Amino acid sequence: MHCSANLKKQVMKIKILLTACFGLLLTLVQAQETGYFGKKTFLDLSVQGQLPLIYSLVTREKGYVTKNDELQKSYNLKDFGFRGSLGMMLSENVGVAFEYNHHLYQVNPLRGGELNRQYIDSTGALATQYIQPQVEFLQIQERTFMPKLVFSSFNGRIPAGLTHEMGVGYCMISIDNREANASNGADSVLTGELISKNLIDPEVDEYKGMVFMYGLRMNYPLNKSMLFHIGVRYSYSWLFDKKDFRKTEQTTAWLSGREMWSRINQHRQLGIINLGAGLTICF
Repeated sequence: MHCSANLKKQVMKIKILLTACFGLLLTLVQAQETGYFGKKTFLDLSVQGQLPLIYSLVTREKGYVTKNDELQKSYNLKDFGFRGSLGMMLSENVGVAFEYNHHLYQVNPLRGGELNRQYIDSTGALATQYIQPQVEFLQIQERTFMPKLVFSSFNGRIPAGLTHEMGVGYCMISIDNREANASNGADSVLTGELISKNLIDPEVDEYKGMVFMYGLRMNYPLNKSMLFHIGVRYSYSWLFDKKDFRKTEQTTAWLSGREMWSRINQHRQLGIINLGAGLTICF
């Protein structure tokens, strides 16, 4: 009888312990509900920029900008943009989002201070021409649409703290100043105006490509609806088929479609790291 009473007491203690553990677990689950203070949708607004040091080290030459209606030598330092994304938290550690990224940068139309072309002249012969003009940087706009995954470690919780993001985006790239400002100095035959009007192959309209992105950022809560974030991104970019554009000898323009493809693709592949900062709004 004594053993039976002790057994009943032990069973009762186990039941009380299990009930307490279950209650604690339920409390923790309820406290750790998905979302930021119960808000599961988030809007990211960010600015980004990078100093194109790698690109500058590879090209090792200055270009030209227009200041006070004059062409002046300058380093290629323009490389910035802004982005916005709308997302949803699927769990404490995982979310999905769709991002729009607007990127502004510039490429130098000159190589070694020269423009050169090869074309078939009126007699059917292959003509080659070299000039050393001053031509301002070509202004590029890149628009990227990207679905992405946002996640944190098992000890973390999005969108606060340290988070990772990965995405693959589709890009559309255009040249703003196709007839860039130019000057050919004392050359009386090829004026700056003639160089500008025949600078880029007229068949070049818009380039398209892809970008793979991985980012790491830190998110600091400001209140129950807003966080400040700062982080770094690595990207690998590529443009679609170069063969879709004309070769140098297939156009009389100074920059053929394939040549422009190469200049833009090089800039994108060397601009692999950028810094960003902004706000995350939860609702």
